[in-house]
Amino acid sequence: MEEKFCSVALDIIGKAVFNYEFGSVTNESPVIKAVYSALLEAEHRSMTPAPYWDLPLANQLVPRLRKFNSDLDILNNVLNELISLAKSTRQVEDIEELEKRDYANVKDPSLLRFLVDMRGADIDNKQLRDDLMTMLIAGHETTAAVLT
Repeated sequence: MEEKFCSVALDIIGKAVFNYEFGSVTNESPVIKAVYSALLEAEHRSMTPAPYWDLPLANQLVPRLRKFNSDLDILNNVLNELISLAKSTRQVEDIEELEKRDYANVKDPSLLRFLVDMRGADIDNKQLRDDLMTMLIAGHETTAAVLT
């Protein structure tokens, strides 16, 4: 049951933050696996006294780190695609509605759209991606915990 709530939480975060359907309730999403893996690794790192992941070649030699980096690549690729899409589909009308705080008339009311529209197309992709990654992982976990 907890797994279903986690899937629902990911779909909620996907729609609210990115206006994106992860579809994790209806099928097994590689994104949800990557989110879980990143969350577990973050938890592991917070409890490990020595940061072995900073050692030279650790990312290539330690299977756990190879898996984490692979999952992080999945998440980064999805987020980069969503950011590129949001930047390429900016609409002047939406920006004007947002500036008037008239959210009801905005075609895409997602948080990503809001950030891109209000900060402009020249927003730093890496900073935006890192902020969205935090919202995806922390928001997903918090929403899932509330549902269970």
